[in-house]
Amino acid sequence: MHQTPAPDPVRHGKPRPVWVSPLAWVILLVLALYFFTPLSTIALGVLAACIIASTLYPVVLRIPGPRAVGVAAAGLTLLTVVGGVGFSLAWPLHKPISRAIEDWPATKVKLDETLSTWGMNLGLTEPPKVDRILEGLGGFLVGQGGQQLFSRSADVLLGILVSLTFAIIGSVFLLGENPQHLLRSGLRILSPDLRPIMENVLADLALRFRRWVIGTLTGMCVVFTATSIGFTSIGLDFAIPLALLAGFAEIVPTVGPAVACVIATVFAAATQSGSTAFGVLIVCGVVQAFEAYIILPQIMRGAVNIPPAITLFTVILWGKIFGVPGLILAIPINLTIWSLLDHFRFRRRDLAESPAPPAAAKCERTKL
Repeated sequence: MHQTPAPDPVRHGKPRPVWVSPLAWVILLVLALYFFTPLSTIALGVLAACIIASTLYPVVLRIPGPRAVGVAAAGLTLLTVVGGVGFSLAWPLHKPISRAIEDWPATKVKLDETLSTWGMNLGLTEPPKVDRILEGLGGFLVGQGGQQLFSRSADVLLGILVSLTFAIIGSVFLLGENPQHLLRSGLRILSPDLRPIMENVLADLALRFRRWVIGTLTGMCVVFTATSIGFTSIGLDFAIPLALLAGFAEIVPTVGPAVACVIATVFAAATQSGSTAFGVLIVCGVVQAFEAYIILPQIMRGAVNIPPAITLFTVILWGKIFGVPGLILAIPINLTIWSLLDHFRFRRRDLAESPAPPAAAKCERTKL
Protein backbone atom coordinates (compact mmCIF):
# COMPACT_ATOMS: atom_id res chain seq x y z
CA MET A 1 0.00 0.00 0.00
CA HIS A 2 1.34 3.40 -0.95
CA GLN A 3 1.76 5.75 2.01
CA THR A 4 1.83 9.51 1.73
CA PRO A 5 5.03 10.90 3.29
CA ALA A 6 4.59 13.11 6.30
CA PRO A 7 4.85 16.81 5.56
CA ASP A 8 8.16 18.42 6.38
CA PRO A 9 7.62 20.85 9.29
CA VAL A 10 10.30 23.21 7.98
CA ARG A 11 8.52 23.62 4.63
CA HIS A 12 5.25 24.41 6.39
CA GLY A 13 6.79 27.13 8.51
CA LYS A 14 7.14 25.06 11.70
CA PRO A 15 10.65 24.60 13.15
CA ARG A 16 11.89 21.10 13.72
CA PRO A 17 12.12 20.04 17.36
CA VAL A 18 15.68 20.37 18.58
CA TRP A 19 17.06 17.97 21.15
CA VAL A 20 20.38 16.34 21.76
CA SER A 21 20.78 12.72 20.70
CA PRO A 22 22.45 10.12 22.96
CA LEU A 23 25.67 10.34 20.91
CA ALA A 24 25.73 14.10 21.40
CA TRP A 25 25.31 13.59 25.16
CA VAL A 26 28.37 11.32 25.14
CA ILE A 27 30.37 13.94 23.26
CA LEU A 28 29.25 16.63 25.69
CA LEU A 29 30.28 14.42 28.62
CA VAL A 30 33.76 13.88 27.15
CA LEU A 31 34.21 17.61 26.58
CA ALA A 32 32.99 18.35 30.11
CA LEU A 33 35.57 15.96 31.58
CA TYR A 34 38.33 17.44 29.42
CA PHE A 35 37.48 21.06 30.32
CA PHE A 36 36.42 20.18 33.87
CA THR A 37 37.91 23.11 35.80
CA PRO A 38 36.48 26.02 33.79
CA LEU A 39 33.15 24.28 33.24
CA SER A 40 32.79 23.42 36.93
CA THR A 41 33.48 27.05 37.85
CA ILE A 42 30.81 28.25 35.43
CA ALA A 43 28.35 25.55 36.53
CA LEU A 44 28.71 26.42 40.22
CA GLY A 45 28.41 30.12 39.40
CA VAL A 46 25.20 29.48 37.45
CA LEU A 47 23.89 27.36 40.34
CA ALA A 48 24.61 30.14 42.83
CA ALA A 49 22.97 32.70 40.52
CA CYS A 50 19.89 30.48 40.19
CA ILE A 51 19.68 30.15 43.99
CA ILE A 52 19.78 33.93 44.46
CA ALA A 53 17.33 34.52 41.60
CA SER A 54 14.91 31.93 43.01
CA THR A 55 15.07 33.64 46.40
CA LEU A 56 14.48 37.14 44.99
CA TYR A 57 11.84 36.18 42.42
CA PRO A 58 8.84 36.54 44.81
CA VAL A 59 10.18 39.96 45.83
CA VAL A 60 10.35 41.08 42.19
CA LEU A 61 6.75 40.00 41.61
CA ARG A 62 5.52 42.07 44.57
CA ILE A 63 7.14 45.30 43.35
CA PRO A 64 4.66 47.33 41.27
CA GLY A 65 5.62 48.74 37.90
CA PRO A 66 7.70 47.41 35.01
CA ARG A 67 9.75 44.27 35.51
CA ALA A 68 13.02 46.16 35.04
CA VAL A 69 12.15 48.41 37.98
CA GLY A 70 11.43 45.41 40.19
CA VAL A 71 14.69 43.69 39.20
CA ALA A 72 16.71 46.86 39.85
CA ALA A 73 15.03 47.37 43.22
CA ALA A 74 15.60 43.74 44.22
CA GLY A 75 19.26 43.89 43.15
CA LEU A 76 19.91 47.12 45.02
CA THR A 77 18.12 45.75 48.08
CA LEU A 78 20.29 42.63 48.00
CA LEU A 79 23.49 44.67 47.73
CA THR A 80 22.31 46.96 50.54
CA VAL A 81 21.49 44.02 52.81
CA VAL A 82 24.81 42.29 52.12
CA GLY A 83 26.74 45.51 52.68
CA GLY A 84 24.75 46.34 55.81
CA VAL A 85 25.32 42.91 57.31
CA GLY A 86 29.01 43.10 56.49
CA PHE A 87 29.33 46.54 58.07
CA SER A 88 27.27 45.59 61.13
CA LEU A 89 29.58 42.61 61.72
CA ALA A 90 32.82 44.39 60.86
CA TRP A 91 32.25 47.43 63.06
CA PRO A 92 31.85 45.69 66.47
CA LEU A 93 34.17 42.78 65.56
CA HIS A 94 37.00 44.83 64.09
CA LYS A 95 38.89 45.25 67.36
CA PRO A 96 38.59 41.67 68.70
CA ILE A 97 39.42 40.15 65.30
CA SER A 98 42.38 42.49 64.84
CA ARG A 99 43.59 41.65 68.33
CA ALA A 100 43.19 37.93 67.59
CA ILE A 101 45.22 38.30 64.40
CA GLU A 102 47.96 40.24 66.21
CA ASP A 103 48.09 37.65 69.00
CA TRP A 104 47.99 34.68 66.62
CA PRO A 105 51.79 34.06 66.59
CA ALA A 106 51.88 33.85 70.40
CA THR A 107 48.66 31.81 70.43
CA LYS A 108 50.09 29.41 67.87
CA VAL A 109 53.21 28.92 70.03
CA LYS A 110 51.02 28.04 73.01
CA LEU A 111 48.98 25.66 70.89
CA ASP A 112 52.14 23.97 69.60
CA GLU A 113 53.40 23.57 73.16
CA THR A 114 50.11 22.06 74.29
CA LEU A 115 49.99 19.70 71.31
CA SER A 116 53.60 18.70 71.97
CA THR A 117 52.74 17.85 75.59
CA TRP A 118 49.75 15.82 74.48
CA GLY A 119 51.90 14.05 71.89
CA MET A 120 54.52 13.13 74.48
CA ASN A 121 51.86 11.79 76.83
CA LEU A 122 50.49 9.67 73.99
CA GLY A 123 53.95 8.41 73.04
CA LEU A 124 54.06 10.05 69.61
CA THR A 125 57.52 10.27 68.06
CA GLU A 126 56.64 13.46 66.17
CA PRO A 127 54.24 15.79 67.99
CA PRO A 128 51.59 17.50 65.82
CA LYS A 129 51.87 21.14 64.87
CA VAL A 130 49.13 23.69 64.29
CA ASP A 131 50.15 24.41 60.71
CA ARG A 132 50.27 20.71 59.86
CA ILE A 133 46.85 20.10 61.42
CA LEU A 134 45.30 22.98 59.48
CA GLU A 135 46.85 21.81 56.23
CA GLY A 136 45.65 18.26 56.86
CA LEU A 137 42.16 19.51 57.65
CA GLY A 138 42.07 21.55 54.46
CA GLY A 139 43.34 18.61 52.43
CA PHE A 140 40.66 16.35 53.90
CA LEU A 141 37.87 18.80 53.09
CA VAL A 142 38.81 20.13 49.66
CA GLY A 143 41.42 17.77 48.24
CA GLN A 144 44.87 18.62 46.97
CA GLY A 145 44.30 22.36 47.06
CA GLY A 146 43.35 22.22 50.71
CA GLN A 147 46.96 22.62 51.86
CA GLN A 148 46.64 26.27 50.84
CA LEU A 149 43.18 26.74 52.34
CA PHE A 150 44.49 28.23 55.59
CA SER A 151 47.97 29.35 54.53
CA ARG A 152 46.47 31.47 51.71
CA SER A 153 43.25 32.47 53.41
CA ALA A 154 43.39 35.94 51.83
CA ASP A 155 43.37 34.44 48.33
CA VAL A 156 40.51 32.12 49.30
CA LEU A 157 38.52 35.06 50.68
CA LEU A 158 39.17 37.09 47.53
CA GLY A 159 38.02 34.17 45.38
CA ILE A 160 34.83 33.83 47.41
CA LEU A 161 34.10 37.54 47.07
CA VAL A 162 34.66 37.43 43.30
CA SER A 163 32.41 34.37 42.99
CA LEU A 164 29.74 36.04 45.11
CA THR A 165 29.86 39.14 42.90
CA PHE A 166 29.56 36.98 39.79
CA ALA A 167 26.58 35.13 41.30
CA ILE A 168 24.79 38.36 42.29
CA ILE A 169 25.27 39.93 38.85
CA GLY A 170 24.21 36.68 37.18
CA SER A 171 21.08 36.50 39.32
CA VAL A 172 20.12 40.03 38.26
CA PHE A 173 20.46 39.03 34.60
CA LEU A 174 18.36 35.92 35.22
CA LEU A 175 15.66 37.95 36.94
CA GLY A 176 15.64 40.41 34.05
CA GLU A 177 14.80 37.69 31.54
CA ASN A 178 11.35 36.26 30.94
CA PRO A 179 11.29 32.83 32.66
CA GLN A 180 9.17 31.29 29.89
CA HIS A 181 11.58 32.54 27.25
CA LEU A 182 14.53 31.05 29.12
CA LEU A 183 12.70 27.74 29.55
CA ARG A 184 11.76 27.51 25.88
CA SER A 185 15.32 28.20 24.81
CA GLY A 186 16.99 25.87 27.29
CA LEU A 187 14.56 22.96 27.12
CA ARG A 188 14.94 22.53 23.36
CA ILE A 189 17.99 20.33 23.98
CA LEU A 190 15.61 17.74 25.50
CA SER A 191 13.18 15.54 23.67
CA PRO A 192 9.56 16.78 23.72
CA ASP A 193 8.38 14.09 26.14
CA LEU A 194 11.00 15.13 28.72
CA ARG A 195 10.40 18.86 28.63
CA PRO A 196 7.33 18.90 30.95
CA ILE A 197 9.25 16.82 33.48
CA MET A 198 12.18 19.26 33.43
CA GLU A 199 9.76 22.16 33.93
CA ASN A 200 8.47 20.43 37.07
CA VAL A 201 12.06 19.87 38.23
CA LEU A 202 12.92 23.56 37.85
CA ALA A 203 9.75 24.67 39.65
CA ASP A 204 10.48 22.23 42.48
CA LEU A 205 14.11 23.36 42.74
CA ALA A 206 13.13 27.04 42.89
CA LEU A 207 11.02 26.39 45.98
CA ARG A 208 13.65 24.16 47.59
CA PHE A 209 16.45 26.69 46.97
CA ARG A 210 14.37 29.47 48.49
CA ARG A 211 13.67 27.48 51.62
CA TRP A 212 17.29 26.40 51.88
CA VAL A 213 18.50 30.02 51.76
CA ILE A 214 16.01 31.12 54.41
CA GLY A 215 16.83 28.16 56.63
CA THR A 216 20.59 28.58 56.26
CA LEU A 217 20.56 32.30 57.02
CA THR A 218 18.29 31.76 60.00
CA GLY A 219 20.49 28.95 61.30
CA MET A 220 23.62 31.08 60.95
CA CYS A 221 22.05 33.93 62.92
CA VAL A 222 20.72 31.61 65.63
CA VAL A 223 24.04 29.79 66.03
CA PHE A 224 26.06 33.02 66.10
CA THR A 225 23.81 34.62 68.72
CA ALA A 226 23.52 31.54 70.95
CA THR A 227 27.21 30.65 70.68
CA SER A 228 28.23 34.23 71.48
CA ILE A 229 26.14 34.15 74.64
CA GLY A 230 27.45 30.71 75.62
CA PHE A 231 31.13 31.44 74.96
CA THR A 232 30.93 34.76 76.78
CA SER A 233 29.21 33.17 79.79
CA ILE A 234 31.99 30.57 80.24
CA GLY A 235 34.68 33.25 79.92
CA LEU A 236 36.23 32.07 76.64
CA ASP A 237 38.81 34.42 75.15
CA PHE A 238 37.91 35.75 71.68
CA ALA A 239 34.36 34.53 72.22
CA ILE A 240 32.84 36.73 69.50
CA PRO A 241 35.28 35.80 66.68
CA LEU A 242 34.94 32.10 67.51
CA ALA A 243 31.15 32.44 67.60
CA LEU A 244 31.29 34.18 64.23
CA LEU A 245 33.30 31.23 62.90
CA ALA A 246 30.63 28.85 64.23
CA GLY A 247 27.89 30.90 62.55
CA PHE A 248 29.58 30.97 59.15
CA ALA A 249 30.38 27.26 59.45
CA GLU A 250 26.65 26.50 59.36
CA ILE A 251 26.69 26.89 55.59
CA VAL A 252 28.61 23.58 55.41
CA PRO A 253 26.23 21.04 56.99
CA THR A 254 27.46 18.60 59.64
CA VAL A 255 31.15 19.09 58.83
CA GLY A 256 31.28 22.87 59.33
CA PRO A 257 29.87 22.95 62.88
CA ALA A 258 32.09 20.01 63.90
CA VAL A 259 35.24 21.74 62.62
CA ALA A 260 34.28 25.03 64.31
CA CYS A 261 33.66 23.19 67.59
CA VAL A 262 37.02 21.38 67.42
CA ILE A 263 38.89 24.63 66.71
CA ALA A 264 37.20 26.42 69.63
CA THR A 265 37.81 23.47 71.98
CA VAL A 266 41.50 23.14 71.13
CA PHE A 267 41.93 26.90 71.41
CA ALA A 268 40.30 26.93 74.87
CA ALA A 269 42.36 23.97 76.09
CA ALA A 270 45.64 25.47 74.88
CA THR A 271 45.15 29.07 75.97
CA GLN A 272 43.00 28.71 79.08
CA SER A 273 42.09 25.48 80.88
CA GLY A 274 40.50 22.08 80.48
CA SER A 275 37.35 23.24 82.25
CA THR A 276 36.93 26.02 79.68
CA ALA A 277 37.39 23.51 76.87
CA PHE A 278 34.74 21.30 78.45
CA GLY A 279 32.43 24.32 78.64
CA VAL A 280 33.00 24.92 74.92
CA LEU A 281 31.94 21.36 74.18
CA ILE A 282 28.79 21.80 76.28
CA VAL A 283 27.90 25.08 74.56
CA CYS A 284 28.45 23.65 71.06
CA GLY A 285 26.44 20.54 71.87
CA VAL A 286 23.48 22.46 73.29
CA VAL A 287 23.44 24.99 70.43
CA GLN A 288 23.66 22.32 67.74
CA ALA A 289 20.93 20.23 69.36
CA PHE A 290 18.67 23.28 69.66
CA GLU A 291 19.25 24.25 66.04
CA ALA A 292 19.10 20.76 64.53
CA TYR A 293 16.00 19.51 66.35
CA ILE A 294 13.95 22.67 66.91
CA ILE A 295 14.88 25.50 64.53
CA LEU A 296 15.85 23.91 61.21
CA PRO A 297 13.09 21.26 61.03
CA GLN A 298 10.52 24.04 61.08
CA ILE A 299 12.31 26.18 58.48
CA MET A 300 13.71 23.52 56.16
CA ARG A 301 10.42 21.58 55.99
CA GLY A 302 9.94 20.46 52.39
CA ALA A 303 13.34 21.76 51.27
CA VAL A 304 15.98 19.26 52.43
CA ASN A 305 14.68 15.72 52.74
CA ILE A 306 18.02 14.03 52.06
CA PRO A 307 19.18 11.62 54.80
CA PRO A 308 21.88 13.10 57.07
CA ALA A 309 24.28 10.23 56.34
CA ILE A 310 24.15 10.96 52.60
CA THR A 311 24.61 14.67 53.34
CA LEU A 312 27.71 13.99 55.44
CA PHE A 313 29.50 11.93 52.82
CA THR A 314 28.46 14.06 49.85
CA VAL A 315 29.72 17.24 51.53
CA ILE A 316 33.22 15.75 51.56
CA LEU A 317 32.73 14.47 48.01
CA TRP A 318 31.77 17.86 46.58
CA GLY A 319 34.58 19.50 48.55
CA LYS A 320 37.07 17.07 47.03
CA ILE A 321 35.72 17.66 43.52
CA PHE A 322 34.96 21.39 43.49
CA GLY A 323 37.02 22.74 46.41
CA VAL A 324 35.67 25.44 48.73
CA PRO A 325 32.68 26.28 46.46
CA GLY A 326 31.73 22.62 46.60
CA LEU A 327 31.62 22.74 50.39
CA ILE A 328 29.46 25.88 50.38
CA LEU A 329 27.06 24.64 47.69
CA ALA A 330 26.95 21.00 48.83
CA ILE A 331 23.28 21.06 49.81
CA PRO A 332 22.10 22.80 46.58
CA ILE A 333 24.07 20.27 44.53
CA ASN A 334 22.41 17.46 46.47
CA LEU A 335 18.99 19.05 46.00
CA THR A 336 19.54 19.35 42.26
CA ILE A 337 20.59 15.71 41.86
CA TRP A 338 17.84 14.49 44.17
CA SER A 339 15.13 16.44 42.30
CA LEU A 340 16.34 15.14 38.94
CA LEU A 341 16.26 11.56 40.20
CA ASP A 342 12.90 12.09 41.86
CA HIS A 343 11.17 13.43 38.75
CA PHE A 344 12.95 11.59 35.95
CA ARG A 345 13.44 8.20 37.59
CA PHE A 346 11.26 7.58 40.61
CA ARG A 347 8.07 9.36 39.55
CA ARG A 348 8.18 8.04 35.98
CA ARG A 349 8.67 4.53 37.34
CA ASP A 350 5.76 4.96 39.76
CA LEU A 351 3.54 6.16 36.92
CA ALA A 352 4.58 3.22 34.78
CA GLU A 353 3.90 0.72 37.56
CA SER A 354 0.63 2.27 38.79
CA PRO A 355 -2.58 0.54 37.65
CA ALA A 356 -4.70 2.18 35.00
CA PRO A 357 -7.68 4.23 36.28
CA PRO A 358 -11.16 2.68 36.01
CA ALA A 359 -12.20 4.88 33.07
CA ALA A 360 -9.10 3.99 31.11
CA ALA A 361 -9.51 0.29 31.93
CA LYS A 362 -13.13 0.38 30.79
CA CYS A 363 -12.05 2.05 27.57
CA GLU A 364 -9.47 -0.66 26.95
CA ARG A 365 -12.11 -3.38 27.52
CA THR A 366 -14.42 -1.61 25.08
CA LYS A 367 -11.74 -1.66 22.41
CA LEU A 368 -11.27 -5.40 22.93
